Amino acid sequence: MSNITETPSSITIARAELDLWADIYCEARVSRITDVSFSKFLEAPAKHLDEAGQASALDCLERGHLPLMPAQVAAKRRLENEWRATVTSRTRNHLTLAFSRPKQVEA
Repeated sequence: MSNITETPSSITIARAELDLWADIYCEARVSRITDVSFSKFLEAPAKHLDEAGQASALDCLERGHLPLMPAQVAAKRRLENEWRATVTSRTRNHLTLAFSRPKQVEA
């Protein structure tokens, strides 16, 4: 029998990187959307951003925009769910473009 006890793993991270992830965590409002703590977030930031509906947060911040607000994340999820329901109920899962041409008058 083995008497192994699990100890919390520790990570080493540079101060600048820690500050960067802290800014992303706060700006993406991860703690308001999910119950993920900052220390847990640091273990897999991309995974937790995706689970919070904030997968685009890094791109937004890189371009000088704020990530989605919690209400926007909820609306996005609702629309995605409705879209999935619509797509699975159809035989085609793509959009059809419809072009309108002016009626030609015959001379």
